[in-house]
Amino acid sequence: MAKQGMAGLVRAPRPSSRRQIVFVRTDRLGETLLNLPAIRALRQAYPDAHLTLILHPSLQELFVGHPDVDEVIPAPVSSGSWWRDAWRLSRLWRRWHPDVIVISNPKKAYHLGAWLAGIPCRVGWNRKGGWWLTHRLEDRKRLGERHEVEYNLDLVQTLGIPEAPPATPWLPVGDQEEQRISQLLGQWGVPASSQLLAVHPWTSNPRKQWPVDQFRALIQRLTQTGAIIVVIGGSEEQGQAAALMEGRPGTGRVVNGVGQCSLRELAALLKRMRVLISNDSGPMHLAAAVKTKTVALFGASDPAAGPRRWGPYGEDHVVIWKPSMDAITVEEVFAAVQHQLR
Repeated sequence: MAKQGMAGLVRAPRPSSRRQIVFVRTDRLGETLLNLPAIRALRQAYPDAHLTLILHPSLQELFVGHPDVDEVIPAPVSSGSWWRDAWRLSRLWRRWHPDVIVISNPKKAYHLGAWLAGIPCRVGWNRKGGWWLTHRLEDRKRLGERHEVEYNLDLVQTLGIPEAPPATPWLPVGDQEEQRISQLLGQWGVPASSQLLAVHPWTSNPRKQWPVDQFRALIQRLTQTGAIIVVIGGSEEQGQAAALMEGRPGTGRVVNGVGQCSLRELAALLKRMRVLISNDSGPMHLAAAVKTKTVALFGASDPAAGPRRWGPYGEDHVVIWKPSMDAITVEEVFAAVQHQLR
């Protein structure tokens, strides 16, 4: 369970006249974004329900105000004991009186907590205590046969929701964030008429990392297109960004935007980009969710980690998939960017 206090979860019980649905996904940015089509399916099937999303505390700001969700709650802190966590969750959930809980990432504490709370309809994967669920689905994700979006839709369809073509993940961008990005671009000296390309050179998993020297060479090529290149990343990547920017080519053509945006602002920044070039990462999925084209780099031999399951979902994306990241060349990535700019 995520590192966050319990106070945000304590609230008054609601009237029972309105159906209460809780959707749980408590891991990283990309995985959570890929649940938005499943949440949309729930909203369409139960338009009058009160839908609460429980997620990792670091993602709360990004999802607040999403039209498919009524309330966004940070996941509670773990006590270090899953069964104690389950007991504490059950006490909280009894106060909420949910009719349905959908647990998208399996955890014994959540499964047992939902059972102890007496939630009538408990949906999840048949792993990590799946026997505590009323609606459970065999987890075939390790086979990598389908996209994560489609697996997540399978889960909510155990409730009898009619099958339909899946929506693409979608995240609205607010006016306040749009204005902030206009200010930032002005501070960076970026003319309003510029063609903007984003590069995200990092990832949480070293096996998904295209060599940084290759990214540096790619940025050199991209400056020759006349575009302005915005390097993006989190505050934890600022040291790596400084090293990447040393001796950068094309004065004024490369902007270091690493660590300068909140998640909501990053979504607004990505919306301004013509293309994002990225490893398999959360920002790749964030770009897709704001309808920005991507060039996504994958180097996995295991289908469960490949783009069939984890690639950017929707149209207008180019995926380069090789047996290893080292096999991807600067030339083919540059050619893919040129294709996306047509």
